Amino acid sequence: MNNIRKNEITTQDVKKLLLRAYKKYSTGEISEQQAYKEAFILNSLLKAIELTDLETRFQRIEGMLKNE
Repeated sequence: MNNIRKNEITTQDVKKLLLRAYKKYSTGEISEQQAYKEAFILNSLLKAIELTDLETRFQRIEGMLKNE
């Protein structure tokens, strides 16, 4: 998207954070409970990002259809 703000979290950011949590868990740096909490929060963020992107796309499509 062209109008992404600098401080906005992207799907790539969430992917990196999920991978980091997995690595910390697999090396024993964090507990299973902590890994679950981090993954839950990150997956919630991911869902919000995806839904926002879909909403933006639907609005663009609706706008194009209205202008036809």
